[in-house]
Amino acid sequence: MVRTQLDLFGDRHLQLEHARRVLTEGRAGDACRELARLHSHYPGDPGIAEELALARSLDLRLAEIETAFPGERPRLLAALARAATPAVRAGLLRHAAAELQRIGPTALLDGRPASALLLEAGDTLAAWTAADEAVRHEPRARFLAYLADVEHRLDRTGRAREDYRRALALDPYEVDWDELADDDVKALPDIARTEIELDDGVAWSAPVGVVLDVLPIGEPPPTSRDPALDHTSASPLDRARSFLGALIRASHARGAQVIAARREMRALAPQLLAAYLERRSSTALP
Repeated sequence: MVRTQLDLFGDRHLQLEHARRVLTEGRAGDACRELARLHSHYPGDPGIAEELALARSLDLRLAEIETAFPGERPRLLAALARAATPAVRAGLLRHAAAELQRIGPTALLDGRPASALLLEAGDTLAAWTAADEAVRHEPRARFLAYLADVEHRLDRTGRAREDYRRALALDPYEVDWDELADDDVKALPDIARTEIELDDGVAWSAPVGVVLDVLPIGEPPPTSRDPALDHTSASPLDRARSFLGALIRASHARGAQVIAARREMRALAPQLLAAYLERRSSTALP
């Protein structure tokens, strides 16, 4: 059967699209071979020539990066990704994330784990796997917050809010607030400072989030101080942790235990206790 020009054009288009897909996956060497073969068949096609030049340039740069010290490869790949065209950026970010994970599941690039690079690449499920592995290896606030970000993107709101609470109760200063995916959680330090007039909005973000029903109540947070010590001598974070612990006890206890917990809350932050009691009374109304 004689093939028409339309058939040949269709074949050329399909082969070019396949080569482009290979290139977007970061497989520049494979893309070069496919595009070189296409270029030999269609030397007058400027689109193929342009794609081949791009693939060769990228392949050369990737070969240079492969010779770099392993600890430097994630940074070099991420920089290359952000300077690249949108078509190949995601594949390069995945490559950077893979190199970062080879260093270790909790390795960081400019303070960000592999899950952040994968989220940037649009690969949410792979980001969740990476974030979950990081938390299992080291349940630090930073990794919990990034796991919560991925869960938020996956519309797992309940799980995300629980992990945000765990992160903020552990160490809110370690959380990358600019990166947080949940705007309600991101707003907590500002609300703590401006609306409740607490001394350190970041330190108080966990109890404020629980009082405002942004974050769920969970287990009492760790504390580095003796509850019998004078509250006024403690750091803002210690006082916030103590307040959250008392809030949890008040929410689950009865009678005298509730009164004792609220007394502690009043000593720690009377304005936050007032907000808590006001919110409870308003939600109790029919």
